[in-house]
Amino acid sequence: MKDEQLSWLIQNQDYLYQNEGRDLYDIIYSTLSNDKMSYISFVKMASEGSGFFPSEGTGYSLDKDWDDPSEFVEVIFFLGEYESSTITPQHFIKLMQVISDSYVEAYPKDKATVEHYMSRLRERYS
Repeated sequence: MKDEQLSWLIQNQDYLYQNEGRDLYDIIYSTLSNDKMSYISFVKMASEGSGFFPSEGTGYSLDKDWDDPSEFVEVIFFLGEYESSTITPQHFIKLMQVISDSYVEAYPKDKATVEHYMSRLRERYS
């Protein structure tokens, strides 16, 4: 996907960078710009509790990625095989909502699908 097609994401870069969302932005950007998956698939996986690694050593983990999901208390981001940052699941949801709202504004036909997965994501981590 080209940058023109990702303008809905790129317009949120500053906000995400300033609000503990730098790693999330970079992972989503890498995933989409390299055609690893669609944004809808990304949100769906998150709503199911699975993180994603668009390249070796770079990604994030959610509860299903843990050996013992009951110990999950934070979203962990990895860049270059090292833990780079962590955020609470609630903050992850907040950032994903900002990104999803922007996506839906650019692709209104996907609104119901994105809202469904965001609802599942909120339910999973509330």
